[in-house]
Amino acid sequence: MSSSGASAATNSSKGGASVLSKLSSFRSNPSHETFPELPDAILWIRIVLGVTYGISLGLRNQVGFAGIMLAANVVTILPILYINWFLDADIDSYKNGLNFVGVPNAMATCILVWIIIFTHEHGEDERAFAAAAVNKLIAGDAVMNEQDAVGSGGDEAAAAAAAAAEPEATSATDTEF
Repeated sequence: MSSSGASAATNSSKGGASVLSKLSSFRSNPSHETFPELPDAILWIRIVLGVTYGISLGLRNQVGFAGIMLAANVVTILPILYINWFLDADIDSYKNGLNFVGVPNAMATCILVWIIIFTHEHGEDERAFAAAAVNKLIAGDAVMNEQDAVGSGGDEAAAAAAAAAEPEATSATDTEF
């Protein structure tokens, strides 16, 4: 490793400790001049909150709009409270704002993790749904083939075979979840 690479690695590790110490300083009143890394740090805090809450939603089998609204509140309000009450940051000094930086990223991460965990926890239901969908698709093809055979003046045996296949198709599609 070259000497410039070693010094860059040393500087980045010092900068990381500096960011953590600035993030944990109570009422430090950071501004853009004293803590320009704050928007990036808040972005990562929101993503970690999103991942954590997404895992929670998936493991608790939460479904519906309420989970999304609660996730939006968690990834938005908790960091705002942290910025305003714990750090007492000068929000106006950051030109792109600080209150909502990273909210879309955190929400996307939360929903992605939620879907992955929920799907993993309900693998049997997913397999049953896929089997029912395939059966319905096959049944739809059988009904279309029957209509083609009858509508095109096909022989009586083909129409009888298609009619005999129809009760199986309807019983396969009557599966309820």
